[in-house]
Amino acid sequence: MVVQLLVSGLALGAVYALVALGFVVIYRSSEVFNFAQGELLCVGAFAMTTLSAWLPWPLALIGAMACTGVLAAGVERTVLRPLVGRPVFVTIILTIFVGMVLRALIVVAWGADPRGMPTPWDPTAAVELGGASVLWSSVAALGAAGLALGGFFALHRFSRFGVAMRATASDQEVAMALGIRVGRVLSSTWFLAGALAALGGVFLAMFPRNVDANLGFVALRAFPAVIVGGLESPGGTVLAALALGVLEVAAQAYVNPALGDFGHNFHAVFPYLLMIAFLVVRPYGLFGKPLIERV
Repeated sequence: MVVQLLVSGLALGAVYALVALGFVVIYRSSEVFNFAQGELLCVGAFAMTTLSAWLPWPLALIGAMACTGVLAAGVERTVLRPLVGRPVFVTIILTIFVGMVLRALIVVAWGADPRGMPTPWDPTAAVELGGASVLWSSVAALGAAGLALGGFFALHRFSRFGVAMRATASDQEVAMALGIRVGRVLSSTWFLAGALAALGGVFLAMFPRNVDANLGFVALRAFPAVIVGGLESPGGTVLAALALGVLEVAAQAYVNPALGDFGHNFHAVFPYLLMIAFLVVRPYGLFGKPLIERV
């Protein structure tokens, strides 16, 4: 039972990590908090349901990630970049508006009814781990998220593009003075965030085995990981997302029944309670750095 809950929690946390990492990389590069991330997740999942009818499953997954990444980069280039230099709250409100527009377009393009999420394996298939039966979808989600996150951190740490990303996150004006094409870096960052959101959306939709227009709200469930881990720390955000996924599954298994009627869906509220506690005690998160202003 413990092994089953642990693997399920890590799989859920890994999906949260993909979504939360998209929040962080966009914020670090442009100081924009993208509240349309959930809609990008939903677009990726719906795109997967369409492409899988024409392409083999792995190619359909890559295509869904690419399409969502291109959409995210297009939003940055056409909608948000003209507002560079404007107050932060303007861009935040604009991302909320973009999310509403994307949600409406999702309903127009794919309808309001749920669509089945295809898998290359039996959705009920399970594997024995430590004497416990764990859904193969959970194992696959954990493995795919691990590969994606590992690839991202390798790109961020060891590639020229990663250096450009870190320089842009540190100071855009200095990065431009050093010859870094900041606009291209921003578009690429949004592309990565969109692709990660699509991957998270595909695997997240496997657990109810369908996707609908409300799937985008799951991005808000990944939001506490951003606060707990720290807005300035991609690694901290991933660790926080994994921990919150395990805690959420454990709370659903043990805390909800203990609370009786009051415990109905308590596991969905628990991460937010933890987030509020961190905002009170350590508002910059576990791995974030406090903002110091010298006057």
